[in-house]
Amino acid sequence: MSLKIYLAQINNKVGDISFNSSLILDVIKNANEKKCDLVIFPEMSLCGYPCEDLWKKEYFINECLKELENIVAATKNTSAAILIGCPYIEKKGNHKAQIFNALFLIENNEIKYVIKKKSLPNYGVFDENRYFDASSALSYVDFRNKKLAIIICEDFWDNKNLYLLKEQSFDALIVVNSSPFEVNKKYLRLDRAKNFAKSKAAGVIYVNQVGAQDNLVFDGASFAVNKFGQIVKILKDFQEDFVIFDSNDFDKNISDLLIYKNSLDFLNLNDEDLRLVYSACVVGLRDYLAKNNFKNIILGMSGGIDSALVAAISCDAISSDNVKLYALPSRFNSNNSMSDARICSANIGVNLEVISIENIFSSMISTLYDYCSFANSSESSQLARENIQSRIRGNILMAISNVNSSLLISTGNKSELATGYSTIYGDMCGAFNPLKDLYKTQIYQLAKWRNNNASDLFFLNKKNIIPKSIIEKEPSAELRENQKDSDNLGSYEILDKILYEMIDNEKSISEIINKGFDKYLVEKIAKLFYNSEFKRRQSVIGVKISSMSFDKDRRYPITNSYKK
Repeated sequence: MSLKIYLAQINNKVGDISFNSSLILDVIKNANEKKCDLVIFPEMSLCGYPCEDLWKKEYFINECLKELENIVAATKNTSAAILIGCPYIEKKGNHKAQIFNALFLIENNEIKYVIKKKSLPNYGVFDENRYFDASSALSYVDFRNKKLAIIICEDFWDNKNLYLLKEQSFDALIVVNSSPFEVNKKYLRLDRAKNFAKSKAAGVIYVNQVGAQDNLVFDGASFAVNKFGQIVKILKDFQEDFVIFDSNDFDKNISDLLIYKNSLDFLNLNDEDLRLVYSACVVGLRDYLAKNNFKNIILGMSGGIDSALVAAISCDAISSDNVKLYALPSRFNSNNSMSDARICSANIGVNLEVISIENIFSSMISTLYDYCSFANSSESSQLARENIQSRIRGNILMAISNVNSSLLISTGNKSELATGYSTIYGDMCGAFNPLKDLYKTQIYQLAKWRNNNASDLFFLNKKNIIPKSIIEKEPSAELRENQKDSDNLGSYEILDKILYEMIDNEKSISEIINKGFDKYLVEKIAKLFYNSEFKRRQSVIGVKISSMSFDKDRRYPITNSYKK
């Protein structure tokens, strides 16, 4: 007897239990109409993931479990059973209650099985040991003449669990997930499932959440793999999707549905990975707006590559009608940059408002003249002048944001945040930053990719939106005469390679020098990097792209004398 299995890749909201329940009930109704046997939802689908310290509140978990009763009732006299994620409290006598990351297999108005997560992730963005107790065993269930092994997310990445699974007899493995996007992670999931399926000669179903929660973006891309290790179903990435799978397909030898090649060099991504990264930026921004009830975006448009790319991402996320762009020039902004800003704005269908800051800047310098030694030409005096311009812009944009209840988007990239090439309360102002985890060289790659590609995921279904002149000109903050980024940072091509070794690969200064990089340059960059920790700690959140983002993956003290 085969099983008709409904894979429900949904986009839920953390903490919105009633919304999530309504979404789940609609899916159950649809699956029942299609006479499915089993509906599989993502990890923690009733409460959302991650809930962080909401999971520490017993009344929150109790509210989830109370709503679960309504979902249980909805399965009465239906053909479809459901597998749904929800936190679970287990009390035994006078012992302290245990809290689990759990799944509930519900059939015909009854909870048949409670499956508890065994391996709790406690690295990077994950902190599950803070909230949950771990199960002591893996779960196997008997369901409609089939034996199913059912595990939750991190259980799949623990080699001990896979070893234990291979020792047992079952018909298929179901993996329920809330697995956030990172470059290459999609391929790692597929490879792991394909290898396990072949070695065990059993099919694998992998259901993942989709949508964004704060800095995390869940890419979906759920799939089914047959016992030959071939992909027989794969769902859309970065979009809700629903697919029915027949368990008989586990035994059919077919042509693999997806042939893929992952990028070997994080700083030089291939076209497919650029598509995934750009999509993650769009969905991350879109869901941050929608789930926090913002309808409009504003950002400063300088004529540089970063603001141009963020403007494109913004219009792809929510449509040009809801995006406002402002140029805020001083005496140091070139005519070419203003022209580039206007052309790019026109290309994406947004009017560019121009607000000169020159008078305000002159007034600030005059007011502070007797207190800040602006008469001398010292490096600190010059830096103060540059920061004043940036903070004037930040103040203006924040005021417009406040008055119009719009979301101000920051445009800094990972290279700038790493080296401190940014101004607190200036260009770092904003509530969200889609470029935060992307190096400068990747910004150029994404801009070129977006010019050559469009997608039904984007509101702006148009190519060639970022002017070639923006992509080709040498980057500059334009805060003083004839300024170039390379004056302080060297070429971004070399800078990013050094930063990647330092941040993502966590190499020491000496190890990086031994790779052939210039000793003086590495030491200079390292000094900038370590001295800028206080800035990064105050930066806005942004879309996680790498395994070492600045939001939660990398955690170092601000006051730190160990700088090697």
